[in-house]
Amino acid sequence: MTPSDVPPPPAAPRRPATARSGPASSRLDLLHLLREDGTATVAALADRTGLHENTVRTHLDRLVEAGAALREPEVRTVRGRPRMVYRAVVDPDGTAADPGPARRLDEAAARSGLTRLLLDAYGAAEPDVAGAAVAAGERMLATLPGAPEPAAAPRGQDAQRRALDGHLDRLGFDPVPDADGATVRLWRCPFLDLARARPEVVCGVHLGLARAVLDRVGGPVRADRLVPFAGPHHCDLHLSAAT
Repeated sequence: MTPSDVPPPPAAPRRPATARSGPASSRLDLLHLLREDGTATVAALADRTGLHENTVRTHLDRLVEAGAALREPEVRTVRGRPRMVYRAVVDPDGTAADPGPARRLDEAAARSGLTRLLLDAYGAAEPDVAGAAVAAGERMLATLPGAPEPAAAPRGQDAQRRALDGHLDRLGFDPVPDADGATVRLWRCPFLDLARARPEVVCGVHLGLARAVLDRVGGPVRADRLVPFAGPHHCDLHLSAAT
């Protein structure tokens, strides 16, 4: 793909915004909904956002881990197993905790490292630019904040997917896995201008980073390829799981 073949930057969001402030991620959308609703179930949040329930559950798990939300059993007055509900954590001053600042710090650190790598790549006389970019992305993971520690033994598919989701979210890609988990759609690119000019470098680095995350956690899932501008408003990261 040449720069002249690349479509213009996205002009519309992928779904109706619930309470966006700038380029807010799906996770922040869910946090805003929890603030508005008080408590909510996974099914209710999936219905309001249009996300798959598994995607919503993964995002909520991250909010709980970050201390921005709580998960607790529903109070019931009738027999039956209570559902799990989620609510936003509220600080003593009455404001809900927001993981946005920490996320922006992670994204800024990643941007700085990737920008240095991209500048080096522009001037390199490399016969296989795309392959070199993938290899550089694999090496780069150790320099990023929040990178998973190498596992002593494979942790499995679920742990791999959670780690990959967290990595992509910290870099600001607003990842949304499809229903079967074979494709992760990236609805936002913090490096859009560079990606339009040099997709083989920018997207190669991101593919290498994704492969390194999955390898560090250990399991059957592999990142096969990253298709830039697969749709008007997104790129696609294709995954496979060895049987």
